Amino acid sequence: MTSFGYDILGFGVGGSGTVTLTSTALINSLSNRSNVTTSSFILTNGTLIIPDDFWLWASATGTAALIVDTQNATIQNSGNIVGKGGGGAGGDAISITASGVTIINNSGAYIAGGGGSGEQGRNGTSGSGAGGGGQSGTPTLGAAGPAGGSASTAGRGGGAGGGSASVTFDGGKVGGQGGYILPGSGGAGGSGGTTAGVYGGSGDSIGQVGNRGGNDAGGPLDSSGGGGGWGAAGGAPGDGGGGANAGGKGIEANSNSFTLTNNGTIYGSQS
Repeated sequence: MTSFGYDILGFGVGGSGTVTLTSTALINSLSNRSNVTTSSFILTNGTLIIPDDFWLWASATGTAALIVDTQNATIQNSGNIVGKGGGGAGGDAISITASGVTIINNSGAYIAGGGGSGEQGRNGTSGSGAGGGGQSGTPTLGAAGPAGGSASTAGRGGGAGGGSASVTFDGGKVGGQGGYILPGSGGAGGSGGTTAGVYGGSGDSIGQVGNRGGNDAGGPLDSSGGGGGWGAAGGAPGDGGGGANAGGKGIEANSNSFTLTNNGTIYGSQS
């Protein structure tokens, strides 16, 4: 809350003042908020602070976790701003729709696009991308995604990208889902069945693309790709058909110029 200004939607808003995000209900004991638009908190020339260990997350791949629609705004991030993983292509972490924006990503902070899902093979089930790919509702922050089942054929959930399921003669089992751990490791593929599943992508300095699925020399058991790591594409299927689902951007500028100071980590492109 600033020492001056007025409230919009119950939040303190000051013209050129500074507002620090506060948490809604804790998730997994972590402070967090979803789907923030800066004009609900600050006016032109204002500063919005995302504090240490705070998670700012997107509820859907089509909406960025943070939309900066305030002219000449400054964003100071010391926490985690993360897009949602696919179900298809991953979502963006930050979307800029105003001019004159400055983003400062502090040491130890993360800005991470969601990972893309692995591409579906002719048989088998793909892994989902980092940032909760395939998960609906409220995510479990700071935790790996769920596995696709308890059997050895199921893909394992990942701290980043989920692993794809293995393939049986009965068809593909269920792939693992991506989680909310930064940087995060990829989930293992299913180990049983005729064609083993593959690992999902992890979070590293550039974001790791999900692994390509295996195949059985062109037969009907070609498996799916693993889910992409933070900001990275999912893996292609083993039969070579189809394209990998893209990872979300760390920062989507929407043709607006912006200033970036990055002393932390950004997964996904900035353009």
